[in-house]
Amino acid sequence: MKETRQNILIAAARVFSENGFHQAKMDDIAAVAGVSKGTLYYNFESKSQLFSATVTEGMDDIIELIRANLQSELPFIEHFKKLIDLNVSMYLEYRDLARIVFNEVSSGIDESVLRDIERVRGRFIDFIAEQLRAGQEDGRIRPCDLRLASVTVTGMIDSLANLVVRYPDSVTTDEIVDFLFMFLARGLLSRTEAEKATALFSSAGK
Repeated sequence: MKETRQNILIAAARVFSENGFHQAKMDDIAAVAGVSKGTLYYNFESKSQLFSATVTEGMDDIIELIRANLQSELPFIEHFKKLIDLNVSMYLEYRDLARIVFNEVSSGIDESVLRDIERVRGRFIDFIAEQLRAGQEDGRIRPCDLRLASVTVTGMIDSLANLVVRYPDSVTTDEIVDFLFMFLARGLLSRTEAEKATALFSSAGK
């Protein structure tokens, strides 16, 4: 049953991403998931409920995946680069879900669903801010509003990862990660950490 539900959520992310909430049909989601319409409605009573579950459960899973992969004793600057790398990789791996979360047109969607989406967006932004806070407390990130910094980081990842999706031959994932790392390091990190970032980047390119 859990596997069936997960297959439905994956299929729903694809259909919602390609067609948007209003044009997506439950019949199409059932077909992509390889289940009957009855099975689909047994798991989700309405399209709104399915949309909400697709977004909230999917984003919560991504947050936990990133959190689990960040558990290490790496020096902060390498931890910071890994945070960027994981976010870009997860965006590309779950691009259907990311497109819904960050670009879905909200008009006409149930208010309760909109609130669910805003809450999960907020949890993701808070999660990124939480990762940055550790660096700020140690003096490795300069004093700034971490939530605004998190919104900026998230927006940049969304824009640049979208570039890879739309024009895969124009830029590589590694180029996106390296650009984000150096751009954010020079803007967010303290002078000492920014110098370390420059040294790390230079050594990696050799």
